[in-house]
Amino acid sequence: MGKAAEQPSDQFHYIKNRIQMLNQVVSTMDPDVVDMEDFNRVLDMIQQLQMKMERFKKDWEQQ
Repeated sequence: MGKAAEQPSDQFHYIKNRIQMLNQVVSTMDPDVVDMEDFNRVLDMIQQLQMKMERFKKDWEQQ
């Protein structure tokens, strides 16, 4: 999915894009027909984002 984000500005740009993507996914969902599979898909995206942010945080602390 592209080159690794190593610089803090690149990492933040990556996170910003992932949040925008998550927002787009959630915005297209109809709350009246959302099911457990949809819920789990959003939850997985949030967990993946959290893991990436934790990894970036460690990178920032080492700088």
